[in-house]
Amino acid sequence: MRFYRVKRDFLNAPRRRMYRFLWMLPALWFVYLFFAGDSGYPQIRERSRQIEAMRGEIETLRAGNRRLEAEVEMLKNDLATIERIARERYGMVKENETVYMVYPGTPDPASVTGR
Repeated sequence: MRFYRVKRDFLNAPRRRMYRFLWMLPALWFVYLFFAGDSGYPQIRERSRQIEAMRGEIETLRAGNRRLEAEVEMLKNDLATIERIARERYGMVKENETVYMVYPGTPDPASVTGR
């Protein structure tokens, strides 16, 4: 008499499927966390781009501040600069000085006569 051993693979098939599923859960969770949410990779890249843009803007503003600080120092100490700005912005003239207005084109006859 001969006995045949029963293959137990058919009993282990559901268990193998369950193990595969349990191994896939962490992988799927990692993929979800990598791409979704506020701390996902695309959001981190976007924030990195925003940080770089803000750093450039900060550097531009710092350069503008340095320029304005230099202008303030010149206005405090340099009399020639004070005189130039008074003439340009406020139309100030010295005594016995005549101011000539130069227009880029010919003036309109109606505006000259006041009509």
